[in-house]
Amino acid sequence: MSFAHNQAMSAYRTAAAQVPPNVAVVKLYDLAIRSIRLAIVSLGEGKVEDTYIAVNKACQVLRGLTSNLRFSPDNDMADTLKSTYVANMIALHTAFGKPDAARRYAQIAEGLLELRNAWADIAGMPRAKSLLQRSTSNAVRTPL
Repeated sequence: MSFAHNQAMSAYRTAAAQVPPNVAVVKLYDLAIRSIRLAIVSLGEGKVEDTYIAVNKACQVLRGLTSNLRFSPDNDMADTLKSTYVANMIALHTAFGKPDAARRYAQIAEGLLELRNAWADIAGMPRAKSLLQRSTSNAVRTPL
């Protein structure tokens, strides 16, 4: 396993040990979305390396979520979530360096926000507002 993968797994274990599993999943989505928001801000400031680091952090979280899915022959949800997480990781890396990367990152974050809010409903947590309802720089500093 890579160092990045170990970090993602460690973050999941830490969150899982302190809160119920559904709450941990919501917190991990929050971390991934905040990382994408940070990538957008860094991109706007011309900080290419910081953008890359933020994108990788979001991917680490998604990789950690993927590795904790329970697969069984009758569990289509795990397959669907894995496909979603992998598609988002690919989209994050594909967007890097593109002229419209900020727009792409925002779309990815919006999609993850929908998933996050679905998990928040299950966990009995408050829903987060859309990224489009707040300024990007403010969105990085404020919690979901």
